[in-house]
Amino acid sequence: MTVEIFGLCDFAQDAYGKLTLIGAFDAITVRDLPAVHPFMCVAARIRFPIYELGEHTVRVEIKDPDGSFLVPPLDGKLAVNGIGGDSACANLTLNLMNLHLRDETSWRVSLAIDGHEKAMIPLYIRKAAR
Repeated sequence: MTVEIFGLCDFAQDAYGKLTLIGAFDAITVRDLPAVHPFMCVAARIRFPIYELGEHTVRVEIKDPDGSFLVPPLDGKLAVNGIGGDSACANLTLNLMNLHLRDETSWRVSLAIDGHEKAMIPLYIRKAAR
């Protein structure tokens, strides 16, 4: 299994196997803290070889350096099916709304498949200079 894409963005959509991402980012800049970020998406495209087709567990976590969660861990299942070829892709999109940001910090966004971390990206929260 290979994670081809894992990112944060303003909008993500899976339509008929095509993954659309708009506005990829790794930082949110706010005027004041605490703040509420109204909407963001976590998106992933994962390629499975034919021998790994079937159902897989998925977990997305967003933690700060102290181990606190920005949102509760997101658990789910991913059904991977393929017709012909030697591999198949599965797309994952998660919409997160009204995120409460308390401090300037870095978050660790991780993707685990079947209990094993397969990808990690940072999310930086910054206060704008005045």
